[in-house]
Amino acid sequence: MSGADDGPVDHVAEALLNGSAYERLRFRRQGFFRQPIPQKLRAQSGLLFALAAVLPLMAAFPGDVREALGSQVPTASPKVIVLGLIGGVVVFVCGLGLATLAAARLRLDGEMTEERAHTLLSLEEVASLLGLGTGGIAIVFTLGYALLGHGGMRAVETYIRLAGKSPYAASGVNVTVAEVATSAFVGGVALYVLAQAIHLQFRLRLDATGADPIEG
Repeated sequence: MSGADDGPVDHVAEALLNGSAYERLRFRRQGFFRQPIPQKLRAQSGLLFALAAVLPLMAAFPGDVREALGSQVPTASPKVIVLGLIGGVVVFVCGLGLATLAAARLRLDGEMTEERAHTLLSLEEVASLLGLGTGGIAIVFTLGYALLGHGGMRAVETYIRLAGKSPYAASGVNVTVAEVATSAFVGGVALYVLAQAIHLQFRLRLDATGADPIEG
C-alpha cells in the first residue's frame, strides 16, 4: 500500500490488516481521543501556548479593570490565574505521561502482546481525558475570564452579581500572572519538542521496517 502509484494510503485499513496489536486495538477502540500520541502532544502544547497568552490579554485590560487587580498585572495573583495554573499543570503532567507511554511502546516494539497493548491504550486514554479534557477546560475558562475583563468594569460587575464573587480577587496563593504565563510557554515548547521527537522515532522505526506511516 505504498509507492507513488498506489494512491492515498488508507491508514485505518493498513493498521487493521498489517499493524501491530497496539495499532489494531487503537483503531478499534471507541473514544474521543484516538489520535496518535504526537498529535495529542501538539494539541496539549497548543493549550499551554494559549494559556501563556493570559499575560498579554490581562495586561491589555481597561484601566479600571487593571486597578481592580490591586497591583500591576504581571505581579498580580487573581483567583483566575490559580485556575489557569491547575489546568496548565494537568496538561503538562499528562503530556509527560503520554510521552512516557510512547517511549514504552517503542521499547516494546516486537514484544507487544494484546494484553500490553490494552494496558498502554487504557493509560493513554486516561492521560488524554485528563490532559485534553480536564486541563483543557480549565485553560479555556481561564482565557474566558481574561477576555471578560475587556468588557470593562460593567461586564465584570455584572458577572460578580450573577456569580457572587470576582475572578480577579486576590487568590492568596503565591503565584503571579507572569509566572504562570512564562511556565506555560516553556511547557508548551517542551511538549512540542517531545511531540516532534516521538514522531521522528516512529518514522525511523517505520522506515526501518518498510511499513506505511500511521503515526502522526
